[in-house]
Amino acid sequence: MKNNLMQKLTLAAAGLLLAGTASADIGTASVNDVTLAGDPADAFAYASGWNPHAGPNGDTSGFETVFAPYGSGAWSLLDKLDSGSGLQNTGLLTFTFTPPSGTSGAWSITNTSMTSSVTLDLAFAMHAGNQGGGWLFDDQTVLPGQTLNGTWGINWTVGNGSGNSPAFSNLTLFARDMVTTPVPEPETYGMLLAGLGVLGMLARRRKLG
Repeated sequence: MKNNLMQKLTLAAAGLLLAGTASADIGTASVNDVTLAGDPADAFAYASGWNPHAGPNGDTSGFETVFAPYGSGAWSLLDKLDSGSGLQNTGLLTFTFTPPSGTSGAWSITNTSMTSSVTLDLAFAMHAGNQGGGWLFDDQTVLPGQTLNGTWGINWTVGNGSGNSPAFSNLTLFARDMVTTPVPEPETYGMLLAGLGVLGMLARRRKLG
């Protein structure tokens, strides 16, 4: 499912072009504002007046067009956070987000399964001021028990000519095309290696005989 580097750069550029035409208040906001495991997002969407936190299942309208080339599945809500409540962390993937204020901070995603890896399109969506931003991590894999750390920042402006960025309001996380893949236990690898060793010995004996 992964696009090659040139395709991803082309799609990201197209996403930024679409996002940039939405409003002059976009400021310097880009794919680089949210990172995960040291890498920037694969695509960025921005919309004035959009709150991804709206409704019981969140609102994906602000990024669906920009993120569409990266997949075709329906988006589902993973978790939500605002100043009045923390992340619920009820699923296979759990999250941290700090601090729940200001214009920058850190976040993480953890795969709580010790036996299965998870691959998904992960949308990280923030609301600040009267604007919303969405960052896509395309085909992101989280190995069993793995925690991936990232950073976040708000670089769009409040729209009053000051050039200042609004403070964080809320976070909404969405998933699409999620696939869970069982990983063999260490004992299974041992049995496989032993079996291959036996087959190798038999083949060698046949060759010598």
